Amino acid sequence: MIRDTSGQDVILDNRRPYRKWAGLGAAVLLVVALGWVVTSWRASASADAVVSKAALQLGTAEVADIARDINVQGRVVAANSPTLYSPAQGIVTYLIKAGDSVAKDQVIATVDSPSLTNQLKQEEANLARIQGESERQQIQAKRDALENRQAADLAKVDLEAADREMRRAELSWQKKVISQIDYEKAKDELARARLRAHQSAENARLAVEMASFETKNLKLQVQHQALLVADLQRQSDELNVRSPVEGLVGNLALNQKSAVGAHEALLTVVDLHSFEVEVLVPESYADDLGLKMPVAVKVNGREWQGEVAAISPEIQNSQVVARLRFKGDTPDKLRQNQRLTARILLENRNQVLAVPRGAFIDVDQGRSAFVLRGDKAVRVPITLGAIGSRQAEVVDGLKAGDTIITSDTSRFKNQNTLLITQ
Repeated sequence: MIRDTSGQDVILDNRRPYRKWAGLGAAVLLVVALGWVVTSWRASASADAVVSKAALQLGTAEVADIARDINVQGRVVAANSPTLYSPAQGIVTYLIKAGDSVAKDQVIATVDSPSLTNQLKQEEANLARIQGESERQQIQAKRDALENRQAADLAKVDLEAADREMRRAELSWQKKVISQIDYEKAKDELARARLRAHQSAENARLAVEMASFETKNLKLQVQHQALLVADLQRQSDELNVRSPVEGLVGNLALNQKSAVGAHEALLTVVDLHSFEVEVLVPESYADDLGLKMPVAVKVNGREWQGEVAAISPEIQNSQVVARLRFKGDTPDKLRQNQRLTARILLENRNQVLAVPRGAFIDVDQGRSAFVLRGDKAVRVPITLGAIGSRQAEVVDGLKAGDTIITSDTSRFKNQNTLLITQ
């Protein structure tokens, strides 16, 4: 009897071909992955360090106009804050308080000075006295002139009478009706009459000159005294202290009703239309600064144009103090000591190769940069020129279109090639 072989039969699974293809695909993926690992290993082996692209800041070299400038911090100061002084010794009375707004020529304080008031009255009395003397002298001069003219006229009449007597004496002498003594006497009378007439005329002329001199001298005295009175009147008017500008009252130097000496400070007034910005510039830029250099002052998010108005001749704490003045319109609502930022334009460079300014410049003073080449960044030597607040000029080492790492590369200071991963 033949035995049944059903126990040796094996049931075949129809899905086995699919498992074959799945295994083949897994093997292919394994080979690809292994190739990628090998490639990556080789790439990383040829680089000094590996860094993620997301951790970097990149910039592209391009031809552009560069403004070589510096950003500085500053504070608002009053360009015109006059201090008012007492014109004389006295008692001060303030008509305002610190911080009050005042108009130009507004009376803001008064000084009561009895001594100045008394002196003014005395000099006014002296002026009236000298004016009276001048008027009296003019009247006296007219009287003297009249008397001198009368004396001259009488002397002239006496001269005519003596001349007539002389002619009569000559006729009588020719006819021998008078003695020689009487004839000589007539001649003497004529000579005396001529002398008196001449002296009377000269006295009248000198009297006129003397009167003119005295009148002129008294007029000068009147003018001198009038100037003295005018000056004292001016000082008296200045006892009403007026604001020279429109602005705000600063500090009051004294208390109300305090005794004050002549030329002692009373208060300050801040001109609201004349503000400047005082900035501190690093010593390294001191030689580059110049008067009238253009500046941009940032106030409440807006830039206002101005210029460098003054530069301190000395350096303190490695900084130079400079004053910036607004040009044209001035920002509203500026306050003393308000903090502002400003940008001073040192130089303009047109159509030069430039890269964005970044922290890489500070690593080695901008002598090298990492240039992207594919998935790698290679360090190349470069030469920088003008450096602005936003861009830096590239003199040598790069070309337009090159992409460089602009972020801080100090951690790669000793590496020359970087592998950039996504």
